[in-house]
Amino acid sequence: MRSLFDLFLKKSTCAHSHALISSNEGYCPDCGAYLKKYFYIVRCSRCDLKREAKIYFGDVLPKEKFCTNCGSKDYYVEKLDAISFIDIPYAIHTKEVITPEQIDIVSAQIWVDKNGTKPVKYLTGSA
Repeated sequence: MRSLFDLFLKKSTCAHSHALISSNEGYCPDCGAYLKKYFYIVRCSRCDLKREAKIYFGDVLPKEKFCTNCGSKDYYVEKLDAISFIDIPYAIHTKEVITPEQIDIVSAQIWVDKNGTKPVKYLTGSA
């Protein structure tokens, strides 16, 4: 059934299903885009209780309409780079494409002074 769905409603964008299996950032092997994994936790605005979350058309929403602790309808979404093992049942992860401008590339500059340099002596294998 899934193959029929994929056949008729083929997506033109990559789903990144083979990317970031064991790491938090890297390149997608299917499309070559640089990705970063983010975690989202939904919390109640009134009592700050963690609520189970779902993704609905790209938005992170709570599964239930009301908080099971205080009955409030208000919530907020927390975006995290990494989570602890306690938050795993409540967290949702997404893979977001990072543009080259957003990537922090650490570079080093090296220069050589030409004053007072001696020629390099190479060691040979024979004596």
